Amino acid sequence: MQRLDVRTRHVPLHALEIPPAERLHASAVAFLLDGGEEEAAGLLLGCSLAAWPVGQDWDEDCVQIGLRVELAGPREVYEVLNGGGNPIAVAIHEAIAAVLPAHLVLDGLDVRAELVDVDPGWRRRLLETARGDRVHNQATGDGAIHVWHGLRFRSRSEMIIAQALDRAGVMYLANCLARLGPPPDRLTREADFLVCHDGRWGILEVDGEPFHPASRAAEDHERDRSFRLQGVSAVEHFDAGECRRDADGVVGRFLEVLGRV
Repeated sequence: MQRLDVRTRHVPLHALEIPPAERLHASAVAFLLDGGEEEAAGLLLGCSLAAWPVGQDWDEDCVQIGLRVELAGPREVYEVLNGGGNPIAVAIHEAIAAVLPAHLVLDGLDVRAELVDVDPGWRRRLLETARGDRVHNQATGDGAIHVWHGLRFRSRSEMIIAQALDRAGVMYLANCLARLGPPPDRLTREADFLVCHDGRWGILEVDGEPFHPASRAAEDHERDRSFRLQGVSAVEHFDAGECRRDADGVVGRFLEVLGRV
């Protein structure tokens, strides 16, 4: 472990505490955004973060505390961050190390696949998905690894928003393909959530996942315009990390916006 020269007489006692994991998480994301590393920030927001001390070294002049950090996220994030030498993984590691207080040193960064929520019917639904028993055009392609009430999602963040929409009692379509636009230039587009509330239609998008990186912003804006031209009242984007932390709040704000248009 690299030794830090931190004079204890110059460091208040409260400063030797470990900051809350959420504050470390937010600070690292802000560090990445300040450096223009939006894709890395989005991936980090898609994870949960935990931190704990793994050892300390004291003498009369200095103190050093090692900190172990664990990130947990969906498989897409797990694969990106476990790719050896991946620039995004390196950027996230450096961001977390950069925001640690002077008396802390990053002793290791572990990336895990997140545990999923289960309900009594999880075996049957996952078996249907594995066998391809259902014919659908919902969450097509690779990466639809989360299943809830027969709906397929590409990330846990999307599934959590679906559950919040259920609690709100609104009708919604999740990850469904749509055909739109004037002929002969019809387009096939997919929205994360097409929501109908009080006779108004709106789209709620979950950003910050690997399939919604910042590098795709221009493509996403063009898709948003396509939906608005069809009469969709509102298209609102929310960060995946916020969706995971406060899904009910995200849905509430979205429905408030939809109710005003």
